[in-house]
Amino acid sequence: MKRNDNEMTRFCRVILADAPRAIDRSWSYAIPDSLVQSIHVGSAVLVPFGGRKNPVRAFVTHLVNELPEKLSRKTVKEVHSLISSRPAVTAEQLALAFEMKRRYYCTVGDALNAMVPPAVLAMKDRSVMAARLNNPDDAAELLDSGELKSMKQVRVIELLLEHESASCMEIRQAVGISQSVIQALARKDIVELFQQKTSREMPEEADPSAPVAPPVLTQAQRRAVEAIERAALSAAPQELKEMLLFGVTGSGKTEVYLRAAERTLARGRQVLILVPEISLTPQMTRRLTSRFGDRVAILHSRLTPAGRYETWQRVLAQQIPIVVGARSAIFAPLENIGLIVVDEEQESSYKAEMKPRYYAPDIARLRSMMNGAVLVLGSATPQVSTFRRALNGPAELLRLPDRIGDRGLPEVEVIDMRREYAAGNLSLFSRRFQDLLARALDHGEQAMILLNRRGFSRTVICRACGWQMRCPFCDISLTAHLNPYSPEQIPRRMVCHLCDRISPVPQLCPECGSDEIASLGAGTQQVEEALSALLPHASILRMDQDTTRGRFSHRELLDAFERKEADILVGTQMIAKGHDFHNVTLSAILSADQLLGTGEFRASEQAFQLMTQAAGRSGRGRKKGRVIIQAVQPDHFVVKAAANQDYERFYREEIIFRERMGYLPFGHIGMAEFKGFDSRQTEDTANVFHAKVAALIGQYGGTFADTILSAVSPAPISKIRNRYRYRVIVRDPSAEPLTRLMFLAADQTKRRDNVTITLDIDPWSTL
Repeated sequence: MKRNDNEMTRFCRVILADAPRAIDRSWSYAIPDSLVQSIHVGSAVLVPFGGRKNPVRAFVTHLVNELPEKLSRKTVKEVHSLISSRPAVTAEQLALAFEMKRRYYCTVGDALNAMVPPAVLAMKDRSVMAARLNNPDDAAELLDSGELKSMKQVRVIELLLEHESASCMEIRQAVGISQSVIQALARKDIVELFQQKTSREMPEEADPSAPVAPPVLTQAQRRAVEAIERAALSAAPQELKEMLLFGVTGSGKTEVYLRAAERTLARGRQVLILVPEISLTPQMTRRLTSRFGDRVAILHSRLTPAGRYETWQRVLAQQIPIVVGARSAIFAPLENIGLIVVDEEQESSYKAEMKPRYYAPDIARLRSMMNGAVLVLGSATPQVSTFRRALNGPAELLRLPDRIGDRGLPEVEVIDMRREYAAGNLSLFSRRFQDLLARALDHGEQAMILLNRRGFSRTVICRACGWQMRCPFCDISLTAHLNPYSPEQIPRRMVCHLCDRISPVPQLCPECGSDEIASLGAGTQQVEEALSALLPHASILRMDQDTTRGRFSHRELLDAFERKEADILVGTQMIAKGHDFHNVTLSAILSADQLLGTGEFRASEQAFQLMTQAAGRSGRGRKKGRVIIQAVQPDHFVVKAAANQDYERFYREEIIFRERMGYLPFGHIGMAEFKGFDSRQTEDTANVFHAKVAALIGQYGGTFADTILSAVSPAPISKIRNRYRYRVIVRDPSAEPLTRLMFLAADQTKRRDNVTITLDIDPWSTL
């Protein structure tokens, strides 16, 4: 349609969704007459750009009636079309995206893409691409044969054997793969791709429970609720009202959240609750739905595309006042938030490991200030930096020192495994634990066993020459796994946990020809097998990343254990957090020492947190709980503090170490990582970046007087998926100048072909 020059022309400014940093800025477009009434701030649109044949995605940030002086109405291009009829993001989310660009090495488009679920921009049709097995029996036989060399393909087949069919988006999210893996299986005629009809009805994520009368609050809970209410009544936009709810496991933190949520809703405001991972969502949402009915929306990565679309649209329309979910739920499009809760604030899963590398509690702080909301961080084992904020400001400390009722904390025993080995017990389990486990099962009670390593064993070695089986594409040892589809539980397959390639266990050592091939170190599969041998009549469930690939696998396993369909639950760290099983009277932590040897500065903190959380699963019902911690370093201060469940003792030791070393909260780490297929090119790019940082430090002198620049070095895991990895570490007492320094140096670094640069301020892992 031609525009009439006499009519008032409407224009918009947009941010491109997939622009590189060099062109990540506002671009002006004319709005065609047919879209004048349809385009709003926050709309997702398609626009022509440069000489590209197809229009590109963009988000509208402003509506204006005049163009900038340097632009001509005759030359400005028109918006091509709308992607969705309703705005995709709110004005607050747009502001948040610009702030994320300032804090993280990302574009505004990167930030907006992280906020908006792909399904929201792709659900014009009522069908999605889905996959199913051509012949399930043949697929199971293929798994048994061990012929497949890609663990990613194995996991897709395992998921489809369990669920018959699933949308490709579901499969990608559940298994953590790209579409090319599914297409490769389709080319082999193992799976069939088809269009699957989708329902726009709300997914039934949690069965609404019958209303339950709220329990009587303890005095400490009452004080906490009142403190949150006082903060809410005095909160103002741009003012941070942050509180740490510090309570031992089983002290009733969730009930404090619910009471605070009730009061927030009564004031006509909205509530946003984050939980650290999807395994916590069913229990949390059951409690929420029993209290608040259908006013709760659930946002997490395992929703179906249709469910994600419908949930997002209802939240965007402000029809649902409570949102609960995992990390990305922090971006829920609520517009009148009065309370934000971050449960188990210490969890590493709140840190995004892909661009943009945001940290959800930091985003929560931003959103609480934007909305004049109260932010409540909850934990029995908070991060050292969070606890210091609560002790010294700006946060307020709320304490729940006791478990609800007369339960008390479980009794903890530390077993010195050196003595077990000296006595001839070389099994995975101490004699004391074996005795307590048999006794618990005899009384109809349940047990939980934590070993934070999935698979059958850590690796395979040759006892004759010391050869170790390693991934040829990644700089790590392979992990032995049992094939669950082989009736004899053999052969073992070796899996790389970084690139997912599969290799068979050799019969003879490829180095010396010896047949002295042996597995080293235990994983959850081996624990499960050893328990079956020890207690052949016991029913055992295993919960780790390998058994929880399906959409509802977490819920099914946890519900089965809660219904007492199994006696023992074995698992990795996902079993340690937030679950409330009243019949569990025994918890065990195997190989506690391995938690301490990660090489990270947070290792002690993370080990203490995991041990304490795992111990807290025991004795949550009427019966007294017991905890066994097996260690070869029983006198380590972390083991002792965890055994006593004494967080403040741990904190006093750890804060001294942090201050002496300049680690968080006394200093900040910036990590630049360089990845490429050519080692020389990758290292050269890292050297250029290093030189830029050094030059900027010299140029600005006093601003970076306390900055420490480390030399270029290979990453501890120097190769992943055949890509070489180098890194540069920069440390500074202040995060803001460190961020500016690294961003500027990266933007000035000329990129070599196929070399990528990733920046992370205060990374959770430096391996």
